[in-house]
Amino acid sequence: MGLIESALTDEHRAFRDRAAEFAADVVEPAAERIERNDEFPREVVAEAGDWGLLGILLPEAYGGEGSDFVSYCLAVEQIAAASGAVAETIQGHTFAALPIATYGTDEQKETYLEPMARGDQVGAMLLTEPGAGSSPSELATVAEATDDGYRLTGEKSFGTNAGVADVHLVVARKRPRPDEGHGVSVFLAPSVDDHDGFAFDRSEFMGMRGHVTGDSAFDDVFVDESALLGDVGSGFRIAMGTIDMARTGLGAIGTGIATAAFEDAIAYAGDREQGGQAVGEYQAVQVLVAEMDAQLDSARHLVYDSATAIADGEGDTRKSSKAKYVASDAAEFVTRNAMQVHGGKGYRTDLPLERYYRDAKILSIIGGTTEIQKTTVATEAMDL
Repeated sequence: MGLIESALTDEHRAFRDRAAEFAADVVEPAAERIERNDEFPREVVAEAGDWGLLGILLPEAYGGEGSDFVSYCLAVEQIAAASGAVAETIQGHTFAALPIATYGTDEQKETYLEPMARGDQVGAMLLTEPGAGSSPSELATVAEATDDGYRLTGEKSFGTNAGVADVHLVVARKRPRPDEGHGVSVFLAPSVDDHDGFAFDRSEFMGMRGHVTGDSAFDDVFVDESALLGDVGSGFRIAMGTIDMARTGLGAIGTGIATAAFEDAIAYAGDREQGGQAVGEYQAVQVLVAEMDAQLDSARHLVYDSATAIADGEGDTRKSSKAKYVASDAAEFVTRNAMQVHGGKGYRTDLPLERYYRDAKILSIIGGTTEIQKTTVATEAMDL
């Protein structure tokens, strides 16, 4: 029994097994259709709610499972092995629901959390802007206070599930600016269809097809007073409050994709014969398999080291950044070399290997690039 397995509780194993069954029964049969049509997997997300996989981290009082972050990572890793796009969709949804669970009023929790845990509603967090990235001092989107609410004006880039979500957490600067602080706050805005002035332009990407993101524009969009999440001025703290979890979750998605590619490569190397012997008997292939195995195993241990720390209330930016960048690099390395083991067949579109490869690439970019993660690890290590 390995180190990770020996540390798991029965509850952890139950969520992992449930997610593996869901991935095999629901996600895998839909994966190629989602990829081919580039369609948002709303029905699959809804079924994830039926399986209790959308509310793993949400309180039981609001329809969640009340489990910990290790359970979440185990589940999303299994789902990612079947579809990176579905896993990333669930990740974006989860990290839109968590701020509501943490900072929401009783009314907000009752309104949003149970439907989000069931999969009846999908969530999105909108922080990044075209000219400001995620810097709170440069955010240009404003929320102009009125007598009975706020009017949102500005543009947002990216944001998993943007445009298709039923609730968007919009990070905006309150106007008039408060006497103290920058006024950056979070506002709950319903779907594009529910608001005049809310427009969305979907972007197309080389991978994660079916995962929806793009540019959101708010033109004097009204939300009432109850739309403010938390306090005025707490927006950046709310948006970044789950950053260690998000990075570690992306690491789990990376190990899931890499595992699928590695297992395909192992099976092919044992079955495919060339020159009178299985290709896996050639030393060159064995070297690739050994390197893939070592990188995947290293990444998984870093992911669950970070996940365990978070579950224990000891989340650590250095751990999460290491988990994220090592797992992202491993996903790229393993998917690329799984294609190499397959030779020309690995480049065919009727096999999932090229999908794994394209899906893996985004992981070194979103949630903070690999270069940013390495800088973070170094500054934390040197206490700079």
